[in-house]
Amino acid sequence: MKSEEYINAMKDEYIQKMIKNLPVLRASIGLTQRQLGKKVGVSRQTIVAIENKKHSLSWSLYLSIICVFFQYEETKLLLDNLEVFSDELIHKL
Repeated sequence: MKSEEYINAMKDEYIQKMIKNLPVLRASIGLTQRQLGKKVGVSRQTIVAIENKKHSLSWSLYLSIICVFFQYEETKLLLDNLEVFSDELIHKL
């Protein structure tokens, strides 16, 4: 697989894991859908649609969400445990 294809596949994998685990991550710090949406610049409805798999999660929105969760110790650890984010991802990008 070409390097660019590998990176895109990796991105897709992390995005899917984020979608699956977004409610868990939010709940672990008591963040509502509205609060998360406000922090990343989208509506509550967009967060609801992403969590219900009715809206895709762009790479830029994924990164914005990661930045939010990196601010909290509880979710910083969860990101790695849930395999939603890893240092390997940063090194590949």
